[in-house]
Amino acid sequence: MGTMLHTAGVPLDRSLSELNLSRPALVADLHKAYVAAGARLLQTNTFDANRLRLGQRGLEENVAEINIAGARLARQAAETASEHPDGPVLVAGSVGPALSAPALTRVPAETRAATLREQIDALADWVDVLVLETFGDLESLVQAVEVALSTCDLPVIAQLTFGDDGCTLRGEDPATAASVLGGYDVAAIGANCTVGPAALHDVIAEFAAATSLPVSVQPNAGVPRRLGGQVRYARNASYFGEAAPGFVASGATLIGGCCGTTPAHVRAIASALDGMGPAVRIPPSRSRGLRLVPPAPAEHPARDLAGWPPPGRFVVVPGLPTPRDQHVDTFVELAAALRDAGADRIAVTEPEPPRTSVSPVAAGVVARERVGIEVMFSIEAVDRGLPALQADLLGAHALGLRTVICRTGSARVAGDYPDAGMQTTVDSLGLISLLAGLNVGVDCHGVAIRDATRFVVGAGIRTAALDVGTEVDRALAKVRAGAHFLVTDVVYDAHRAGRMLSLLRDRGVVVPVLVSIAPHADQRLLRAQSRETPGVVSAPSVVAGAQTPAAATKRALEMVAVLGGLAAGVVVRLSYERAAEAVGLVRSLVAARDTA
Repeated sequence: MGTMLHTAGVPLDRSLSELNLSRPALVADLHKAYVAAGARLLQTNTFDANRLRLGQRGLEENVAEINIAGARLARQAAETASEHPDGPVLVAGSVGPALSAPALTRVPAETRAATLREQIDALADWVDVLVLETFGDLESLVQAVEVALSTCDLPVIAQLTFGDDGCTLRGEDPATAASVLGGYDVAAIGANCTVGPAALHDVIAEFAAATSLPVSVQPNAGVPRRLGGQVRYARNASYFGEAAPGFVASGATLIGGCCGTTPAHVRAIASALDGMGPAVRIPPSRSRGLRLVPPAPAEHPARDLAGWPPPGRFVVVPGLPTPRDQHVDTFVELAAALRDAGADRIAVTEPEPPRTSVSPVAAGVVARERVGIEVMFSIEAVDRGLPALQADLLGAHALGLRTVICRTGSARVAGDYPDAGMQTTVDSLGLISLLAGLNVGVDCHGVAIRDATRFVVGAGIRTAALDVGTEVDRALAKVRAGAHFLVTDVVYDAHRAGRMLSLLRDRGVVVPVLVSIAPHADQRLLRAQSRETPGVVSAPSVVAGAQTPAAATKRALEMVAVLGGLAAGVVVRLSYERAAEAVGLVRSLVAARDTA
């Protein structure tokens, strides 16, 4: 249904199930096209019709209305079918996972169960069977099965989605899935979505060998490609017709299609299977009814990770830009000097302005391994998707980096024009939520992973923001999403920053805050940032000339004196050009801290 609706001109960001109300004729005509092609089981256009998904479009109060409308449209199309030897066309209520993928928020199990129950209850009186489809892990599917069986008396088809490796997103194999699902009173089990027929042949054979239940299969047409505003799949209806008898031979008794499959695909399947009966299956030798044991909670819950900065200690963290052009010797030498000067750890920051340089993760690993100092690194979400960000973060964790600052990032200069209109699908809140999920053992798809991470999560706050209320609200949202500490922008006006941090405390934000200062920064760059950046207050003090080492140290100590009672530490933005002064400044800050 989704493929055909998009082909008909429905935008990719539109709620498809809402079309049951706003464009019922379109949905009905597509159902009729599948019936005419030979479909004997119609799935309702309700895959995304639950409260959590509809809530993203402001439609959370229309759950029952949308599901009932979807079922009635499918029923009307089914009733137009002529007499068939196999009996009437049946209607299956399509129910997807409660959470969308990628899951940017973590929803408690009881909320997911209530979400599924509400949708199933709406469909139950209008359909002949329920299809629970495209579940990425057994735990989520088992929850949906339990909800469905306790909510209605309809037959339930339970389908997982598998990857090219023949396993679910969580890594479960078909035999294990069959054993677990066989312990429930379901009508059929099977696989749908994600991959095409080639990858699912062995999956279906393993299912059939491990269960005596009927087995269903609904492959995708293949790998989608996005062309402009549309998603395109291969035109391979004849290929589906050729694959269908092989699925029957492997043990499948319900065969259809998922994403990318059109009435032409269904017609090819129906033609290829005309007159064919199910294959004779040997009863499985293994016992059915293996019960799923939910993964144990993380040994150290994420809330226990908020132990840095350590309570009662004002930390001094020099911030170094990532080294340029893979020349890391200077970076390593300066990091070692800063360690000897007493730095608690170093922060590896993105260069300003953006330039070709080593990634913050690589630089952090180099500093940790060669210098022996703990590292805090920044990661920007701009122009990157969650799976790529997740891969980098898991790599950083595996290499020993634990403290990360999440930033949305800003437009990069692209040729002769900054790409301010670049598509950003993830912001800092999404990045924080991703890390919070990894810390409790859930990946960006909402699927459980084997080992939870141990990240300490930082987030930014702009003390120079013109709209103070909005900035404080966003900081509060970041903390609620899972941030353990906050890092300010470079502070030019200590008194304004102090008012902002006091307001944070008044709003109940009690996580540690690190104040960023840049006493050695280029004054022209600071002036540009202060006077040419939208949404920030200009700082008159920035227009001063370049500071001497003594003046820079004095200014830094004064800033710390003003903000020290509101901050847990300071991040000192440094430069390679003034390395000796940077080391001296850090030594002075450490000495002032230790004698305070």
